[in-house]
Amino acid sequence: MSANLPQQWLDRASEDLTVARLVLSEGHASHACFLAQQCIEKSLKAYLLTKTGHCPRTHKLVDLLAACESCASAFARFRDSCIIVDQYYIPVRYPNGVPGGLPGGLPDKNEAEETINIATDIFQFACKALTDD
Repeated sequence: MSANLPQQWLDRASEDLTVARLVLSEGHASHACFLAQQCIEKSLKAYLLTKTGHCPRTHKLVDLLAACESCASAFARFRDSCIIVDQYYIPVRYPNGVPGGLPGGLPDKNEAEETINIATDIFQFACKALTDD
């Protein structure tokens, strides 16, 4: 594993978060939710790569979070948040991704803002957890 691979994951996560904010400012809430999900996924994978040398090949945040929790129980505080954000991974990208789609339709600005806030918290937490060691 490249010594800077985890940092590359964090760099991409940071970029996803920045772009999520930009697309939300242009009124694209569903894309903002997807990019926030990507930020969280990459942040958790960076942490796992650093701690274990590998990360699961999954996009499901709750699974990645569980793997992080096995290294540091403090990640458990984000379980409910990851459940919220996981719901946006497929339905916001494909009109037929999930039968029936999201119960309330596509996410609105408030949901996107919540998702971006969650991504910011998890990104910052993962970065801090990596620098504290």
